[in-house]
Formats: sequence, C-alpha cells, structure tokens
Amino acid sequence: MRKTLSTALLVCSLAWCTSAMCEEKQLDPGVINSWMRSAIYSDTDNTEVKRVIHNKSMENWESSSSMDHVRYEVTNANCQRTLMFYVTDAQGKSYFDDWIKLIEDDQSRESTQLTKPKVFVRAYREGAAVSEFPILDLEVEYQVRDGLPVLVASNQMDVKRTLEELGRGARARVRVDAFDGRHIFRVNLRGFTDMVKWSDAHCPDDNGEVEQDKKDSVLSPASS
Repeated sequence: MRKTLSTALLVCSLAWCTSAMCEEKQLDPGVINSWMRSAIYSDTDNTEVKRVIHNKSMENWESSSSMDHVRYEVTNANCQRTLMFYVTDAQGKSYFDDWIKLIEDDQSRESTQLTKPKVFVRAYREGAAVSEFPILDLEVEYQVRDGLPVLVASNQMDVKRTLEELGRGARARVRVDAFDGRHIFRVNLRGFTDMVKWSDAHCPDDNGEVEQDKKDSVLSPASS
C-alpha cells in the first residue's frame, strides 16, 4: 500500500512535466563540493514546475573519477519534497546502468524482490563530539530518474527531519547501502540552509502562510 501511494505521489508530481516536457535551468555557476540551485520549467509556457538544490561531492578532485550526488526537489504545485542520492562518473554517467532494468522490472511486480536499500545520514557541527549527533535512518526506494538509477526518499516526515538535521551542521556523512554494495561520502553543508529556504519559497510555513518576498528571493552563487 505504501509503495502504491509513493508511486502515485510521484506520478502526480511529474505528470505535468511528462505531458508538457520540461527543461532544467541551472541558476548558479557549476561547483563541486558545494550546493547549486536550478529550476525546472515547462517547455510549453515556461512556468516554473520545481525548485532544485543539488550537491556534487568529489573526494579528491585531482584523482577521483566518481561524484556523489545529493539532490533536493520541491514540486511547486503541491509542495511534495524528495531527496535523491546517487553516484556518477565525472561526465554524469551512472556506474549502475545494469540496475535500470532490475528496478523497472521490480516496480512492475506487486511485491518487491530487490533487497531494500538504506541511506544513513549524520550531520556535524564544528568542534562538537561526533557522539552528540543522531544518525538518521532514511526510508528510501530504488527509482529511475532521467535515465539514472537513484535512491529516493519521498516520505515527507523523513525528508523534513533530514533537512532540519542537515541545517544544524557544517558537514554531513552519508552511508548508502544499495546496488549490492556499501559506500560512504561527505557533504559540505555551507549555504545549505539558505538554499532550502529558496527551494521552499512557494510553500506555506507551519502557520499556513507564505512569506511575502519568498517568490522573488535570490541567493548568491553557491561558489561565492
């Protein structure tokens, strides 16, 4: 039932893009190990469909051949929030293309046969003991997005508490147990809070109100 509901929410949030085509426009200079903003627009009337913040992490830019991605999307129409985790090479090609058919076949079944993936996140503040911070255990599922096999957290409570915890930190460590392997990477959280405020600008706050100047808010480039 939960899988069906999650899939329905995803289909609803992407229906406009699928029928009207969409274009993603990057709003900040490209950077690695920092956050960038982009917006997704309908090609038919140039209406903004989603707001996206995206971090690409590279362990050693002089020698690494892979990049770890954390991507946060907010659908304007219904404020549906999703977090995505995936890894690519420097050109954006996935190392797990063979999983695309596995994921698509698994989604066509009534009950999953793939081992459930896991993502664990821990954020850190400068100078604080590691033991002071919780380890978040995210509910994620395999999906295929833009031709890439990815892990998606769409449980709204999971996403909210993860954003709140990341907003308190200077860095985070992410552990991914998926694609028949385990992988750990680090994320720089500088500027993350302001980026989230921008991406959530059209969504009501806890009092059901939208801040006056949110729609036109502009951030400095992520690399500044």
